[in-house]
Amino acid sequence: MTTPPEPTTCPILHLELGPLDLNLLGLRVQLNQVVLDITAIPGPGNLLGNLLCAVAGLLDGVDLGSTLGRLLQNLIDALIRLLEGLGGGAAAPGQVQPS
Repeated sequence: MTTPPEPTTCPILHLELGPLDLNLLGLRVQLNQVVLDITAIPGPGNLLGNLLCAVAGLLDGVDLGSTLGRLLQNLIDALIRLLEGLGGGAAAPGQVQPS
């Protein structure tokens, strides 16, 4: 009898916190290094694992830097148009208003 192959896992979160030593008004808090790994395991009956693996894969291959840059630029352009509309078409200081 052969064992079924291990399902592919999806890394969700890897968090490393270094040692922490706090003195809060006479209350001393000490914490050693903490490493937290959360991994989703897809497969039959693993509803949450299937969902998180699907969500984690949505942004694979997407250049977030340029995508966010375009979104921010579009937002800035829309705000400028809105402010120009509220100002009755008045030119901003230092700009020449078209005749």
